[in-house]
Amino acid sequence: MMFLAFLFLSSFRYTNGFLPSTSTRHHHISYSSLLNRHEATSSNTNNENITNNKQTIAIVGSGAVGCYYGARLWETKQYNVKFFMRGDHYSVSKQNGLNVTSVKGDIFIPPQELMTYDKVEDIGTVDWVILCLKSTGIEATPGLLRPLLDKDSRVLSIMNGLVDEDIVRLLEGLGEHEDPVLTKCAAVYGGMALLCSNRMAPGHVDHSYAGKLTTSLAFQSSMDMVTDMKDVHKEAMVSLWEPTRGFEFVYDDNVVRARWSKNLWNLPFNGISVAMNGITVDKIVNDPGLRKLAYRGE
Repeated sequence: MMFLAFLFLSSFRYTNGFLPSTSTRHHHISYSSLLNRHEATSSNTNNENITNNKQTIAIVGSGAVGCYYGARLWETKQYNVKFFMRGDHYSVSKQNGLNVTSVKGDIFIPPQELMTYDKVEDIGTVDWVILCLKSTGIEATPGLLRPLLDKDSRVLSIMNGLVDEDIVRLLEGLGEHEDPVLTKCAAVYGGMALLCSNRMAPGHVDHSYAGKLTTSLAFQSSMDMVTDMKDVHKEAMVSLWEPTRGFEFVYDDNVVRARWSKNLWNLPFNGISVAMNGITVDKIVNDPGLRKLAYRGE
């Protein structure tokens, strides 16, 4: 039991996964009712000559996962994508641009077009926050999210574990045993990524395998005048990813099923990754012995 618990809790830095489910797939739903609200108000001088009729997306946790999906959104030219970065990754990307090499097509965001920030307060409120933190960094979410949100914002957390209730409790300042009630934004979604992506160096992310992204509505605002906005929130999410390429997108109506499917994938693969000194998923699935161990536990 202790070994299984270790496998469940261990989280390899660059691997994320998801098993096929019975989820309904959607690719062609429009979202004409979503109003584009936000203007570029940041004091950051980096490339604010953007059109104000686009939705604004903040990527919080711009590592191997956040940069890949953020770059895919950026390349559609339909969104203002703002990357929150730190340290050398921020300074190198700001100076040289963000380079995402990928088996599904490379993306380079030149420095004159890249909107990157080292303070979330400089980003301003946004339509979407895509949260790609490690599970161990969940305690930092209130300070990272609150400057970005208003009542119409939506949050997608692409993170390992059953974290959605914890995110809402932290965001709302609730105790561990209090029922999570969302008031700070319109919706919180869970995101499950089957992705092998690595940050090779500051300013460079390499995507080498898979990419499937599954999302599910976890919480909707208790402040909504309409008590059940599930269909509206679903349509908004599907519409967000509709113009992207390079990976499969799935919307699952059951967040518990989607989260547990991801966790079951993490059990063998993340544990083997750690035990084998940090090897990536592509090396596991291409090795007959490790693949057998992952799928059958033998």
